[in-house]
Amino acid sequence: MDKPTFTVARRSVGEWLSSLPTLFILLIVIFLSSGQIIHSQLLKIGEATWDEYFLLRGAGMVPEPTCNPDPDIDQRVREIAEQRRAEAKDDPLADILGGSEVDEGAIRNSLEASRANCQGKWERYQTVQEKVTPGVIMFRNVEGTVARVVSTLGDYKRLLLCLLVIICAATATLARHHISLRPSRTRKDHYISTIAQLCANGLLLMSAAVYRAKDVEAMDAGVTVGNFYLHGFWVAGFALLTAASLLQLFRPPKDLEDGGSWPKAFLTIPLYTFMCLTASVQFMMQGYYHGISVYLNMMMELSTLFLNLALYIWIGMLLKQTKLAHLVFDVLRPWKMSPELMCFVVLAVAAIPTAYTGASGIFVIAAGATIYQELIRVGARKQLALAATAMSGSMGVVLRPCLLVVIIAALNKSVTTTELFASGYKIFFLSLFLFFIYSQFARTSPARIAPFSEALPRSLKRLVPLMPYGIIVGSVLVLFSDLLGRHLDEFSAPIILPVMLLAVLLYEKFSKHLLHLFSLFLVPMLFLSFQGIWEGYHALSTGTTPAGVSPVELEGILWGEFWRNLVLGTFMVVHYLVKTGDQDPHYQPEKGVSEKMEGALRLATNETTGHIGALLMLMALSVSTGGIIERSGLLEMLPETFPSIWIAMGILVVTMVIIGMIMDPYGAVILVNATIAQVAFDNGIAPLHFWMITLVAFELGYLTPPVALNHLLTRQVVGDDEVESARIHTGSFFRRYEKFILPIAVMLTALLIVSFLPLISDGLHEWLFQKIQAG
Repeated sequence: MDKPTFTVARRSVGEWLSSLPTLFILLIVIFLSSGQIIHSQLLKIGEATWDEYFLLRGAGMVPEPTCNPDPDIDQRVREIAEQRRAEAKDDPLADILGGSEVDEGAIRNSLEASRANCQGKWERYQTVQEKVTPGVIMFRNVEGTVARVVSTLGDYKRLLLCLLVIICAATATLARHHISLRPSRTRKDHYISTIAQLCANGLLLMSAAVYRAKDVEAMDAGVTVGNFYLHGFWVAGFALLTAASLLQLFRPPKDLEDGGSWPKAFLTIPLYTFMCLTASVQFMMQGYYHGISVYLNMMMELSTLFLNLALYIWIGMLLKQTKLAHLVFDVLRPWKMSPELMCFVVLAVAAIPTAYTGASGIFVIAAGATIYQELIRVGARKQLALAATAMSGSMGVVLRPCLLVVIIAALNKSVTTTELFASGYKIFFLSLFLFFIYSQFARTSPARIAPFSEALPRSLKRLVPLMPYGIIVGSVLVLFSDLLGRHLDEFSAPIILPVMLLAVLLYEKFSKHLLHLFSLFLVPMLFLSFQGIWEGYHALSTGTTPAGVSPVELEGILWGEFWRNLVLGTFMVVHYLVKTGDQDPHYQPEKGVSEKMEGALRLATNETTGHIGALLMLMALSVSTGGIIERSGLLEMLPETFPSIWIAMGILVVTMVIIGMIMDPYGAVILVNATIAQVAFDNGIAPLHFWMITLVAFELGYLTPPVALNHLLTRQVVGDDEVESARIHTGSFFRRYEKFILPIAVMLTALLIVSFLPLISDGLHEWLFQKIQAG
């Protein structure tokens, strides 16, 4: 992309109009989620500080009761009795229906009950007036303001997602950042790709306009339409995308090459454009002109999950701005492992950040370039390095707290995240073991590793530069867990991880002295935590455990806190007391990585904007493509029951691999849940077994041509020239296509084992897919 010539305050217009709004939206999402946690803690603090705070917080807002707390019961009984007799006298049917007799006792009981209720209202009102203090009013105002802001923003999550999609998609279009099978290099590539995008965006605009007109007709007919205001944003957004494509068409980049071929030019059309054109044609043939917008609106129903996905992309880009990946490789270098063994270790280590960045593609974008360069540095073949880089984002999708697993659990009630993650750990180790076996068979030189006596001391010494990061990460975790009552899990990770990485960037880019502030916070918190552990063990020994917690659960919690405190204390002791000389590696500046805090945040958000636009548009159109498949009846052609569970399993496995090859993971999960899942359940495949097969099948699909999404993302971060340089034209078929064959062999073997072996052994099935009872 050409360097911008017009800037405002040394920032391009694109940064002001796209990156800055994207940053604000992401920060609002973090505040919205953390605000709910903060409000919950404020309520707990209020109740612990003032008795009956839930009543006191209404002071000044609850009006004075209007009822009479001390009425004359006898007089009211006479009045009501006389009134009812008069009404019965005028009613010709009163004698027939038995309404002429008045039960004064029942009237008295009713009035006495009303008096007691009224007196209770007055007592509560007077209690509030007597106990309320300026401190209560001040605290209530703060807590109430947080509640109102969080509630107001929570009502506009769909709008936040809509704006995010529009802003980021326009950025990706203008930056030519959409995901395609090959990059656009020549003029032929540019014109074919841009014309296709122009047509697709025009069809999206037409669909949004027709959908709005349909809803207007429905409202005129008296039908209630929810979130109608979003139509205006979608129409304006798709008009913006159409205008962006038109601008690209008439103002091509100046660095385009001459030549090229027309057939190859069609491979530069973005994947979302292919999906949009094919889905639009199918919908229009059915007379369903607004079909794409209808299915796009389904994405809005899962706005929280897709906003979390945007946060995970930002997390990945913030991670790229840190030195963490380099520091981890520094720890591994003293072992002088052979390339294949280093790939094995890298995949094992990369699984953890993959799980925390939400999906395989995001981690490849964030750390793929570093992983590739480090593997090349230890002597890995380029084909092997590309294979490992593409696979680096595949192993961790079954580990806690991966967002994809959370979406599966959110879409259906047949499995829980706890069950999915418990099975996921077993499948992760299986896949990792298979990679080790295949990579050792594929090695071109003997396996090697440095002697322990030589490597271990040097490796431990290189752990020292990681101690400050451990202190910072621990401080953020303690802040959320001990002060805000929120532990790091699959639901809180999108909120806690950005805070954690921003703290790391402040330490790296702003001032190293900030580490002392984190340590000063951590020391008293650890002291209070150890005090709480002592009190907890005293409660265990005396049998006075808190209500709702069993002794076994309390003991597990206390041991967990003890080991956490011990590890964090060790980090501080090593950092401040162990003298090992200068351990700062002093890395050379990298392209796309800033040495300043503002620059790092800006570059991370710039990259995030393009990646969000590319991925969310692909996911949005995947949902529409899923709608075409669903409406076509192709999946309904599958029989409800198969002659054998083996036949059912084979057909379903092939189907899910094909879906994984052509759709993004989130859209694919929505489609599978709506169409295929019930077929599997009806044929005797356990829900937990089915969803683990689905995850493995999808990862195989993302590594398998012709699309091979993870390889496309690897090409995007490593560089097209570097990928082309990895091509070899001699040697065996395996060597020429190792970057595809090795990942496919590993994941295909894992898929076959996970799918069919549990059908042979009930014991294996029960161990691998264990149902976990809640509570």
